[in-house]
Amino acid sequence: MNNKKLFAVNLNEFNLEFLKQGAKKYNCKYIQKFLKLKKVETYSKDTKQDKDLDPWVQSISMNTGKRSDNHQIYNLGEKIPKKTIQIWDKLSKQKKSCAIWGTMNTTFKDNKYLKIFLPDPWNNQSKVKPKELENFYLLPREYAQNYTSFNLSSNISKVLLLIFYLIRKLTFSNLINLLPTCVNMIFKKGIQNYMLFFLFDIVSLKVFEKLSKNYKLNFSLIFLNSLAHYQHNNWNEKSSHKYYFYFTNKILKIIFDIANNYDSLIIYNGFSQKKINAQYMIRPKNLKLFLKNIGIDFESLHSNMTNGAIVSFMDKNNFKRAINILKKYNICGYVVFEFKKVNEKQIFIRVKIRSKNDLSSYKKTLNNFKNNFFYEEKNKTLNKNVNNKIDIFIKSMVFIKTTSKHTSNGVLFYKDTRIEEKKIENIKIFNLISKFFTKNEK
Repeated sequence: MNNKKLFAVNLNEFNLEFLKQGAKKYNCKYIQKFLKLKKVETYSKDTKQDKDLDPWVQSISMNTGKRSDNHQIYNLGEKIPKKTIQIWDKLSKQKKSCAIWGTMNTTFKDNKYLKIFLPDPWNNQSKVKPKELENFYLLPREYAQNYTSFNLSSNISKVLLLIFYLIRKLTFSNLINLLPTCVNMIFKKGIQNYMLFFLFDIVSLKVFEKLSKNYKLNFSLIFLNSLAHYQHNNWNEKSSHKYYFYFTNKILKIIFDIANNYDSLIIYNGFSQKKINAQYMIRPKNLKLFLKNIGIDFESLHSNMTNGAIVSFMDKNNFKRAINILKKYNICGYVVFEFKKVNEKQIFIRVKIRSKNDLSSYKKTLNNFKNNFFYEEKNKTLNKNVNNKIDIFIKSMVFIKTTSKHTSNGVLFYKDTRIEEKKIENIKIFNLISKFFTKNEK
């Protein structure tokens, strides 16, 4: 029987050329080590950003070996049918012990061979395993889903649970070497979102490293999103690039440390990003409150990582009423929301407006927003009621910068295994992993 051990890392959407440039410029030892690994190009047949070329879609494709037009899951938080076979489900049936950490849109199927399971922080449907991971998971999930309206004081209990968990699991030395850079960064730039994402990935890896020592694992899969988050939001900020490469170098060092406990290593993105001039998408600061204010009654709401959300309703009447309200909600004839039916009691909703302006201040943001989207003529004077409606709407929103878009090309790096192909469709990663454990079996 093949008892080899494979460590797989989905290093989400990293841009290879950007890594090459920074590794040389900032002398990043572990990024350079990573770039020297053997590699195979990957591609996705999906091409449409904000539809099928998104991480919550592509992760499912890679984890199941099925294209999006087959699995039909297009929204973050959308429930995957239990009959769907994920790679770790297949390996568990082959009596391979598995650990799954952070990969998007997963379905939890408990069995004795699934030793560790942590869903992505936008997932409200899956359990964690072991149960103690809830103390680690609760705060990141709360922040990820509600970061535009996150209130620290109302989440103190989750903060304390996380702190106490980390104290039990990690030594002070695990994190102390990050302190000077973080302090310097906060002093110069304040607390940045991307720093929190990087720290979450680093701490996740260290917690996983410690927890995994309790089990004899055949297969581990970890999903890391900090590189993708930075490229999406901060790629045009040259002064912060050094932090991107500092944290990425740390992440790869820990990955290589963990990989020492496995026979083989693969690190892949599955698809990538390319840099664009900054654009701004819009999302409500508090979507729950906003929907209630415009008269929509709902049972639950599940926000994704950008500006969309899945809204669930108690019954079909509330479902239909919500659609009618959204259809009619407009400003100066401009329909603000786009939405689509998920099932008989769920809709996916988002604000469909994007701006290409340099939005350097909130006041400028407000004025540009008005001028671009709500004035039909340059010098048109709107009545007081319409202006008030515009202002109320704008003050309920937050502008999210994006500095990249998705591309269907990707790359997979590997160590101590054999891959014959030079280029593969990203859904074939499922087969590569499966083959790793089935070859040489008797």
